[in-house]
Amino acid sequence: MRAAVVLGLIFSALGWWLLHQPVRPAPALIAGLASEGYAGAPCPARSLYEQDARKKRGPRADSAFAMRLREEFPLGSPSAALRDALSRQGFELFSPCANDENALGARWRGKNWGEPDAYVYWRIDPDEKLIFLDGHVTRAE
Repeated sequence: MRAAVVLGLIFSALGWWLLHQPVRPAPALIAGLASEGYAGAPCPARSLYEQDARKKRGPRADSAFAMRLREEFPLGSPSAALRDALSRQGFELFSPCANDENALGARWRGKNWGEPDAYVYWRIDPDEKLIFLDGHVTRAE
């Protein structure tokens, strides 16, 4: 009985602590955007099953975040501007595709429950100009 009470107090304190963590502001690129769900990286299909599933799903509409990105960083512009802006706003670079080293990515993950997560994907040409740019926000503010 004592163990149950102690565990209850511990879990209550942990829950209170998690709910009362300060929420850091979202980067300007994602401020005000609603959750658009997980869209996935622009990676080649890893299997025939995944390829068939993508065909059945069909093309998806551009997300509000993707449109905002392309407005600020038009295709054909230097990728360095995108990379610098993402870095300044706290995005971390990562490799989104294990089966495609040409896809580049950056992510901003919220530290607390109420903060959004955002992912940006791009590809560049030999002159390091943007030829593809996409992104999504996975949780609402």
